[in-house]
Amino acid sequence: MTRTRVFRSSTFKATFLSLSLLAPMLSGCTPRDDGDSYSLSEQVAAGQTIRLDPVPTHERASVYRLTYRSTDARNANQLVRVSAQVLVPNGTPPAGGWPVLAWAHGASGIGLTCAPSVMGIGTVQARFYDGWLQQGFAIVATDYPGLGEPGAPLFLNARSEGMSILDAIRAAHSRLPDLSQNVVLAGHSQGGQAVIAAAGLAPTYTPGIHILGTIAAAPHELDAEGAHTLLNPRNPRQFSPSVPLLLMLGASYSEANPSFDPARVFTPRALHLIHEAKTTCIPDFFALAHRSGLTIANMLQPDAETALAPALEWARYPSLKLSTPVFIGTGTQDVHALPSEQKRLVADLCASGTSVTQHIYPGVNHNDTLSASRSDSHAFARQLLNGEEPRASCPAH
Repeated sequence: MTRTRVFRSSTFKATFLSLSLLAPMLSGCTPRDDGDSYSLSEQVAAGQTIRLDPVPTHERASVYRLTYRSTDARNANQLVRVSAQVLVPNGTPPAGGWPVLAWAHGASGIGLTCAPSVMGIGTVQARFYDGWLQQGFAIVATDYPGLGEPGAPLFLNARSEGMSILDAIRAAHSRLPDLSQNVVLAGHSQGGQAVIAAAGLAPTYTPGIHILGTIAAAPHELDAEGAHTLLNPRNPRQFSPSVPLLLMLGASYSEANPSFDPARVFTPRALHLIHEAKTTCIPDFFALAHRSGLTIANMLQPDAETALAPALEWARYPSLKLSTPVFIGTGTQDVHALPSEQKRLVADLCASGTSVTQHIYPGVNHNDTLSASRSDSHAFARQLLNGEEPRASCPAH
């Protein structure tokens, strides 16, 4: 099944109307690429801008949709086309330019239209962006490969996410001279995983980017223990966030690897939701999975952990030895990225020699961790910009 199926309609009129409305946003869906000024004049490379299009907005900023090239995590010799949002504060930039917040979003789905740059800036996201714009940051927010531009969505693939963040920064810098070289990475949930991966990749993948530090709210740690817990929750006969997450992971891996047979992982009862996972964005898909009555006990085959191992492997961090400080925000009521999982991540980062500042928010759930950590995140970023070393939570050695 091709990923363009989500645009098909039962009538020519509906199809034409849908494509006409989406064409300005999904520029990669058309065979012509008039904005790709590099295609004939330069050798293509990761981090290269394809298009930078202004977007009408109510934000107190100039907003753009950026399309750029990044490295395909499945083949280092191939490039993929990725999209992003860029917000630049109104007014005169400070000396050296606007510092950059490279933002990585939480899970939005794996469908082409689940990209934040396609869905637009909603009220909650606008409130988040406004806080950083008021702090004087420009924002570069990748969609990740496969969202917003055609291609295989590599859900929770740490290398894919990390490279797409770093290449978005390079592409934005190449077209927007008012951006500073100082960059803070920030993300929530899947995005928390993504920015930690980006920080680990940066010294070798993009050594020219000046990363000051990383902010990760409710990040995952899908190491061997985390993967086992995901597949073997405490109460396997009760619905848990593992259900939609595993369905999206299986659907994503099946698109990235045609030889993968989802029937090795999922029961017939669960298989019918694989198609929905490929096309339905996260709010609706989470509700659909919940209504389906699926639990880990009735959705997985006996050998699911072995069959899904390659997809779980791509969720591993490239490195936890980071050269710049990391902020971890953890809600004690998080059932998506368990507090114990995040505690283990902090311990692993500290053991690798990374400077970690962890803030724990009592009674806060997964989604609310981002807003609960807002003031602490801003303070952490301000310390980094001032050249101060944030106080670490790691035990003294």
